[in-house]
Amino acid sequence: MSGKAPDLFAAVHIGSEQISLQIVEYKSLQDIKVIERANYQMVLGEETFKTGQISFSAVSELCELLKGYRRLLAEYGVTEYRLVATTAIREADNQQYIIDQIRVKTGFRVEVAGMTQEIFYKYVALYRRMQEAQLANRTDAVLFVDISSGGLGITLYKQGALIYQQNLHIGILRIKESFEKHQRESLHFHKALEEFIYSVIAPVQEELGRHQIKYLVLSGLETNLLLSILGREPQEAVSYISLHDFYQLYKQVVNLNLLQIIDIFNLAENKADMVLPTIILYRQIMALTDVEQIVIANDQFIDGITTLYIAENTKDVWLHDIEAQLVSLARSFARRYRYNEAHAEKVEEIALIIYDRIVKLHGMGKRERLLLKVAAILHDIGKFINLRRHYLYSYRLILSSDILGFSEEEKIIMASVAYYHSKGTPSDFESGFNSLTKEQKVTVAKLAAILRLANSLDCTHRQKIVKSTASFNEEMLIVAVEAREDISLEEWTFEEKARFFENVFGIRAILKRQAG
Repeated sequence: MSGKAPDLFAAVHIGSEQISLQIVEYKSLQDIKVIERANYQMVLGEETFKTGQISFSAVSELCELLKGYRRLLAEYGVTEYRLVATTAIREADNQQYIIDQIRVKTGFRVEVAGMTQEIFYKYVALYRRMQEAQLANRTDAVLFVDISSGGLGITLYKQGALIYQQNLHIGILRIKESFEKHQRESLHFHKALEEFIYSVIAPVQEELGRHQIKYLVLSGLETNLLLSILGREPQEAVSYISLHDFYQLYKQVVNLNLLQIIDIFNLAENKADMVLPTIILYRQIMALTDVEQIVIANDQFIDGITTLYIAENTKDVWLHDIEAQLVSLARSFARRYRYNEAHAEKVEEIALIIYDRIVKLHGMGKRERLLLKVAAILHDIGKFINLRRHYLYSYRLILSSDILGFSEEEKIIMASVAYYHSKGTPSDFESGFNSLTKEQKVTVAKLAAILRLANSLDCTHRQKIVKSTASFNEEMLIVAVEAREDISLEEWTFEEKARFFENVFGIRAILKRQAG
């Protein structure tokens, strides 16, 4: 590995306040060198939040900048890149036209990250930084809070697992644009701002209050603003802020008007305008829990894109850690809806045994296996809403929830698999499923067929089957089981569900009971 020439990769981020580029050369996830960075201040978010659109004059300026970035990639010989847009373009009514203009004028392919994906990219970078700082292996919980221009992501980590995650539409720029200029200049603004922010974030207090949280890890562009007004320089890795220093700053800032903030902290007006919303938002988050120390990681969205790309491209085992955290979050999510944990685990176990045995038949990969695993965990959560047609409510709960680490398309796939876990043939029953490509719809059918067989083997929810194996040839799949009591109902149900499996895969599924 050491004799191999490093590979090149570029990450480009179109954010609400700046357009960022990072070019790296790498041999592995542990051997990464940044060889070029560029940041260009361009406030697209204000237009989106005010008018719902980004003007084509702004798009033209953006394209000219991206042409420069494209030339830079060519100079370095970079062929692999990811260009990801977040809030400003994501929420623009003319999003598709903007993406098309960028493609036509610059040749760049644009990915638009949903809010949950945006938080996930940042979490990946933060988590890796916390590992390096040896803060991720403590027994106390760590609260990751990412604040962007348009959103707030709250992620709770403890001892290798994600136990809570929530995303809110209350970013710094969005808060600012929620008030008129004369309101922001009012003597009562800080009080109104505190009440406004509290009304949005209060619902997460009950969950966070259940855990002893030692570190509050902050990320986002506004963290540099916080360090600046504290008179601190951003560190390469992490910066630590004591609660005393923060509260002293808070007491000072809430009693200042805009002109005083500009003068005291030597800030431009557009930055000074962000100070009060930033400090009060941080203060309200801290009021939700008794943290002991504030940590600021000097990592950005493009660091998350880069980390994930390299980990995936080099098949680094570190991804297993991230996958395990996503699964732990899915289980935590299911517990909110009081799912039958033993049933879900048995269905998950059998579904994965079948999936792994027929890899050559289904032709899917590790990512689809993860989708099946999470769908198995969540397939029955709709029973919390209504026992009748619970599959429909499972579908809707999955689709309407933020599930960290998965794209919108993947979420639709998992929701659809849950919908079809017991009966029916995948069809355009809902707008979400209809939005999938033909290939993705086939993936739904394959995963649903596997899940349906697995679910039939615990249709009584009594975990009668204690051991399962699977084998297949060109003509049939044989699922062999050992059971501790009569499984006549499971056998009859399996036979019925096997018809759909045969329709999808073209081979019969046979259940055999072994002595045990």
